[in-house]
Amino acid sequence: MTAPRRGFLKALAVAPIVPGALARQTPPPAVATPAAQPAGPTGDGVAEALAEAVKRQFGAHLDALELEEVRKEIERNRSASARLRASARMSNADDPVGRFEARPPVARRQP
Repeated sequence: MTAPRRGFLKALAVAPIVPGALARQTPPPAVATPAAQPAGPTGDGVAEALAEAVKRQFGAHLDALELEEVRKEIERNRSASARLRASARMSNADDPVGRFEARPPVARRQP
């Protein structure tokens, strides 16, 4: 008679989890929120913020064309780094090999 009782207790243990799991399976309704237009290929405006920092620090030495080239280069670098991160996804199992091997010191011969 212990098997049905254990099955009942297991079902009771899972019961609080089931409604939450079922609720998460339905996709959330799409909410239309006014979002800012993407600033460029990255869409987050970081390139513009970095370009503004360059302008504040080195603006006296750069003209408008050079500042625009700096902003474009920052955007290119950020998009290249995003592509690199996306192509080289790593998990916890993809740890770099750090092999350690203890060796005794080599004895030198005295002539």
